[in-house]
Amino acid sequence: MTTLNEIKHRAAQGSHKYSWEDLKRLRAEDEARQDERFRKQFHDFKAERTFSRCGVLPIHQHCRVENFELLTQGHRKAADFARWYIDNFYLNNGTGFIFGGQPGTGKNHLAAAICNELMAVGYSCLVITVNELMQKLRACYKASSEVSEDQFLRTMIDFDLLVLDEVGLQRNSDAERLVLNQIVDQRTCRFKPTGMLTNLPSGAEAPDTQTINSVLGVRIMDRMRANGGKWISFQWKSYRK
Repeated sequence: MTTLNEIKHRAAQGSHKYSWEDLKRLRAEDEARQDERFRKQFHDFKAERTFSRCGVLPIHQHCRVENFELLTQGHRKAADFARWYIDNFYLNNGTGFIFGGQPGTGKNHLAAAICNELMAVGYSCLVITVNELMQKLRACYKASSEVSEDQFLRTMIDFDLLVLDEVGLQRNSDAERLVLNQIVDQRTCRFKPTGMLTNLPSGAEAPDTQTINSVLGVRIMDRMRANGGKWISFQWKSYRK
């Protein structure tokens, strides 16, 4: 079968005319591109209406992998993961990640760096704290809300990359676990990766399983490990000290 690149090359050379089959395929490809462009624009509109901001807060919009300070081997390992993640995101394998470490160690910087670079090439991303997520969800129940609960959850599920910040600082209620489980589960089933940022205690290579399971639940952690999910440890002193 003639490829589309061959068709375009042939047309540029002026040596052959398009066949009827060629024209149909070109039209189908153009319609598919238009549909995908419309889908992304519509999702961006819904996200803007829901969150009244873009995917990354202004304080982190300058963040890039290249301006992440490499003070230790651990910093280099984290930065190498972020670069690998960005470069391989197009594979669409649903690989998520958890960044674990004390406040001020650069978890938000690298998560924002990943999102900034992905958004620059057309992917939809959001970094949001669990507390803000729950506040936005509760606002859906107000009579004045223009966004229903189902629409809100659908928007959260549809992001190409969703990063949940301050995991472990929430109320730790059954209702919150249920919402987080629904979002993470639906995203995992669609190969939509989820990232998490947490200050919960951890070791150099793995989280404190008992603690994080008690906060998130075994089901959520099982989903986060699916599709090759990664734990990246930020075990160094805070930049803020």
